[in-house]
Amino acid sequence: MEQDWTLALDLAYLSILLGIASILKRAISPLRKLLIPNAVIAGFLGLLFGPEALKLIPFSYDRLGNLVYHMMAIGFIAIALKKTRRSTTKSSVNTGFLISISYALQGIFGFVIGIALVGLFFKDLFPPFGLLLALGFAQGPGQAYSLGSQWEVLGFTGGGAVGLTVAALGFLWAAFGGIVLLNTMVYRKRQIGIQIERPKIARSVEVTIKDFEFSDVDGFTIQMLAIGIVYLFTFLFLKWFTGLIGGLGTFGETFAQVLWGFHFVIGVLFAMLFRSIYEKYRKSEKYEIEYMNDFLLQRIGGGIFDFMVAASIAGISFSVIQEYIWPVIILTSVGGLFIAGYSIWFGKRLYEKAPLEHIVALFGMHTGTVSTGMALLREVDPKFESGTAEDMVFGSGLALFVGIPMLVLLNIPILGYRTDQPIYYLYFILGLIGYIGALYFLWFRKAQIRSLEKKK
Repeated sequence: MEQDWTLALDLAYLSILLGIASILKRAISPLRKLLIPNAVIAGFLGLLFGPEALKLIPFSYDRLGNLVYHMMAIGFIAIALKKTRRSTTKSSVNTGFLISISYALQGIFGFVIGIALVGLFFKDLFPPFGLLLALGFAQGPGQAYSLGSQWEVLGFTGGGAVGLTVAALGFLWAAFGGIVLLNTMVYRKRQIGIQIERPKIARSVEVTIKDFEFSDVDGFTIQMLAIGIVYLFTFLFLKWFTGLIGGLGTFGETFAQVLWGFHFVIGVLFAMLFRSIYEKYRKSEKYEIEYMNDFLLQRIGGGIFDFMVAASIAGISFSVIQEYIWPVIILTSVGGLFIAGYSIWFGKRLYEKAPLEHIVALFGMHTGTVSTGMALLREVDPKFESGTAEDMVFGSGLALFVGIPMLVLLNIPILGYRTDQPIYYLYFILGLIGYIGALYFLWFRKAQIRSLEKKK
């Protein structure tokens, strides 16, 4: 019986692409000078050699998308299983609220741009089309495709394909726009005498990992065991909970889809619970052996993120960018500049520690996906020592709950379109303004005052 090699071959191709990218970055001087992540280079090599161009590598976009989906969760679970650093607690809370307000800002900005395009140029365009900015940029191709496909039954022809197109252009903004933003900010830092650490090759890790080799099982196996347990509980919880709320109409269906899209956040929460139970049990039983290893968990997370970024970009299909091309280009171009602006503005005012790291990670996350944010972050924080990676992980968990009102509001413009009552569009805008105002006064204003007091 012939075995199925598709997954193994996809991973092998991605491995080779990552190797070629590393060689090119060392051999080509401009690539060495620019902070371009190797995984991003590998992803675009995948596009070049894949079915869209040279057709040398038989990538399947469905397979790569599925790979990225699961790698995202595995990578973040690995990071979340590390010991919690108390010094990042307030910063993580700030990041969680910032992620939530970013969703709202993208939602209101994209929706207004979409309505303007309908009124001025594209009369037949689906009015809530602009919401795909928040879905495709901030939440990734899965959410954009899922909701765009639902809108097809309402008359939005090719809604799923448009969602993928927005997400694909968002990836390009994350890759190229993120690289420009990163290098510009690094250059300005160097101009005023601040040195940025560049990634270095570890000469030896033997001393670090030697204490985690056990007689009966390998230390790496133990870390994978913990990740596997957490991911299984994540799946079982999502299966149960989304089935529970699936009968609540449009809101229940939308919320259920969002939860599956945020599976990595649920995984992070279960990972935190797992680590907490492990620490309490270990202390109560007074075990001297430490089975959980932050070093190995970090290496697992880092490796997974490299493969995930490469697969994400290699899996972009430009063949879907046929219809709605000009509305999508306008929406994503203006949206990309808007996101860069507020990322810098918030980052400088919120983060006393590591503002550069937070700005580039947030920009990458809110134009592409978490994976591109991590790829950009690795260029200025190669060992994830600034706490920014943890902030992204734990902040995303908080944002899931703080952002629940956004899920409720998301149904309002759809209801307005269904009932042919445009007044609901105004209700939606006013609702988002109220949500942003509440976050500003309840969180941002206080956080900024605390940050200013510390600087005095």
